[in-house]
Amino acid sequence: MYLRIRRLQSLTSEKFTLILPIVIVCLIVSGFFMYSSFYMPEYRDVAVETPWYTVDSRYEYQAVVSEENPLWPVGNTLTDNPVYFFAAAPELQTTFTFLVEGEDVDLNVVTHTVAVLSMKDPETTYWSKEVVIAERAGPLQSGAFQNSFTLNIEDMQERLNEIKEALGFQRGNPVVEIVTTTVFSGTVDGKQVDESRAYLMPITLGQGHYAISDKLDTTEVITAREMQTTEIYPPAPQQYAAVVLLLVSVGMLFWVILSRFRHAETSAGMLQALEQEAAHARYRDWMSQGRFDHSIGAHRIELGSLEDIISAAVDMNQRVIYDSDEKIYFFIHDSILYVHNLA
Repeated sequence: MYLRIRRLQSLTSEKFTLILPIVIVCLIVSGFFMYSSFYMPEYRDVAVETPWYTVDSRYEYQAVVSEENPLWPVGNTLTDNPVYFFAAAPELQTTFTFLVEGEDVDLNVVTHTVAVLSMKDPETTYWSKEVVIAERAGPLQSGAFQNSFTLNIEDMQERLNEIKEALGFQRGNPVVEIVTTTVFSGTVDGKQVDESRAYLMPITLGQGHYAISDKLDTTEVITAREMQTTEIYPPAPQQYAAVVLLLVSVGMLFWVILSRFRHAETSAGMLQALEQEAAHARYRDWMSQGRFDHSIGAHRIELGSLEDIISAAVDMNQRVIYDSDEKIYFFIHDSILYVHNLA
């Protein structure tokens, strides 16, 4: 591995004038790529939903005791009871409140309230009938728009019973829904508004009593679509790739410079010595250290490389002797001297 690194350094040094401009161009391109990935976003006009104004509604009610009963005195006001009894308070005094909140509100509001009498099961409505309760129109600029009315729940139950008897159909549960349809038009914050909403107040009827739903208020945020200029950055993998590319380019530049100024003096002889050292290490298991005697009178065969003499020794079941002072590899077999001389 070390030899390969030295070879690559030598080659880089030899091709310095060719490689350096290429590396500089790569460094400039990768630097611009990273800069654009982090600091040069693309600007796009994107449609976004932004809050415009808020619409609030709520039903408020109270049951005034109007009939003699053993629990409450006549004239007493009942609120937040789980049930109300026809025998004590057959009527509800109800107020519907409608509110639009914005910076500049200028609206005309029309409310139409009906009682929807019906017989239904959780998944089926068998029949329904609307009874008009109240209507009101007026401006809304600040504060709240309100409409007050009285609901005679006992009378509504009697109408339900009359319809059931007339139809001869007894399936389902009696339900009364107070529905206030609200139409409002004008401007909010200088923008034109023309909307309508329907708000419910469910009332469940029982034998001699009725119950009001807990969900009697709503809040709705109205949004407006606007075009906004948004910064769009490349995805994270692209940004990471830009950083890696820049680091690689910087590393290449350092490599080229170091190869030129630190290893430019590496000679061909040094490289050859390194190659010989690597080959020696590779065949170390097939050789032993020893001294070469020049007075050996055996027939002599010169081998051209270390690999050749190692292969010959293995074929003849011999070990190669290495004389580090003379730089000679040798072995003797059948009175024949096999030699490889590095000098």
